[in-house]
Amino acid sequence: MTAPKTQETSPSESLREHPVQVILTSLLTLATVSYVDYRTGYELLFFVFYFVPVGLCGWHVGWLATFGMALLSGIAWFFVDIASEHHYPHEAFRYWNGFICFLAFAMIGFVLHHLRQSRDKERQARRKLEQSLAALHESTSEIRKLQSQLQVVCAWTQRIRLEGKWVTLDEFLTSKLNVPVSHGISPEAFAEIKNQLEKS
Repeated sequence: MTAPKTQETSPSESLREHPVQVILTSLLTLATVSYVDYRTGYELLFFVFYFVPVGLCGWHVGWLATFGMALLSGIAWFFVDIASEHHYPHEAFRYWNGFICFLAFAMIGFVLHHLRQSRDKERQARRKLEQSLAALHESTSEIRKLQSQLQVVCAWTQRIRLEGKWVTLDEFLTSKLNVPVSHGISPEAFAEIKNQLEKS
């Protein structure tokens, strides 16, 4: 049996193991984006950069953190819009825009979270397939090795000599070929036992 290979963790997987670090980075990114958006004024469209902190949580953390970051991003955009003295014909427009921003942030975050989950499932399925192929290759090599060798069977006990030891056919099938074994009785053996019982 070959020893299993150790898998190296990628930077993306390493970040996922530290959600607090990802959340703090997302909050710092949100604060930076909000400040730059405030300094540039509402004339320059800075809306798309609010997706960055939400995307970080969506890709590296769970859906709850993604929802919270989307809500914080929507609130931050709302207050930046007020602080930049962006005037609307009616104040309800500002609330509507803030709600739409929150929905957009949440949808992007959840899409990224779903994509991450799909990728993880695909990687897990690929690992299982590679393990199955490796086990199949090992079994095939073992079978070819046995086929290339002359197998010695005891004429009296019907045991097989395997690596210097005499083992039963059951042990040979299970240990070398990984074949599940069950027991039954053949018609010939049943007839012989029946005859012996009738004679006794």
